[in-house]
Amino acid sequence: MARSGAVRALAILSLWNGVKDRRKVDKHFKRLKIRGRQIMKRPYHQLVWLLLLSVFISGCSSYPSSAPNSLQYSYFGVDMSNQTQVKQQLLTQLDEWKGVPHKFGGLSREGIDCSGFVYLVFAQEFGIKIPRTTEYQMQKGVVIDRNELMPGDLVFFITGFNQRHVGIYMGQNQFMHTSSSRGVMTSKLDNPYWKEVYWHARRVAL
Repeated sequence: MARSGAVRALAILSLWNGVKDRRKVDKHFKRLKIRGRQIMKRPYHQLVWLLLLSVFISGCSSYPSSAPNSLQYSYFGVDMSNQTQVKQQLLTQLDEWKGVPHKFGGLSREGIDCSGFVYLVFAQEFGIKIPRTTEYQMQKGVVIDRNELMPGDLVFFITGFNQRHVGIYMGQNQFMHTSSSRGVMTSKLDNPYWKEVYWHARRVAL
């Protein structure tokens, strides 16, 4: 874990050294929906510190521990188009997991990260196997418009440099997820923060 973080840190620093002017750096940050011009106002040493820090707090965007072989999958078929049933099953999972703290790479009641929570809910509640990490979860299924969201759809956010966050839509503009500060909880998509960092949604169960 530490070795991987160090390698990634060196890679980021190499990228930084290879960018020769502020306009190119600004363009890199804009692609990630970061306010590049605000960041570029900071001294060079602060930028390096932020880049290094992002390696270690990237949360769901990186490579947590692999999925356990002992994971129990649901054997009950679920009609994912039945919004009422899907929402009820999501509420059941929320009751069981609400308040469990965030832990990078975690997959237990002792701690769990955002992609791990999504992974477990789909496996244990719907019997659907999806990738363990956010990086690969955001490559599954099809992209849908925000106004087409249904319970069970995945919602993705860009929460910082090299940071991605994922949750499960529950209906009525709410989604459940693992917050880095409050653990498993629900939030509203129209909350100013989540509205600002919203990226896109995907439907993985077709």
